[in-house]
Amino acid sequence: MKIQELRQLTPKKLAKELAKARRDLAVARFSVKTGKNQNVAQVKKFRQLVAQILTLLGAPNKNAEEVVVVANTPKTK
Repeated sequence: MKIQELRQLTPKKLAKELAKARRDLAVARFSVKTGKNQNVAQVKKFRQLVAQILTLLGAPNKNAEEVVVVANTPKTK
């Protein structure tokens, strides 16, 4: 899944995609370790996908309204 597609998903759907990507990563790692699959690039792809999803889940939502907090500072004379 491309990053543009991931950005369109809601946090709930991103969490589901994260669970799926982590499962796929575990399966890919196991397949490489047991020798069933020699495609180690697939492991890298799943690791990148997990990292992208985690980054999006941790980033603030640009579509949400920004909240500006103004600190009460004493006036100087």
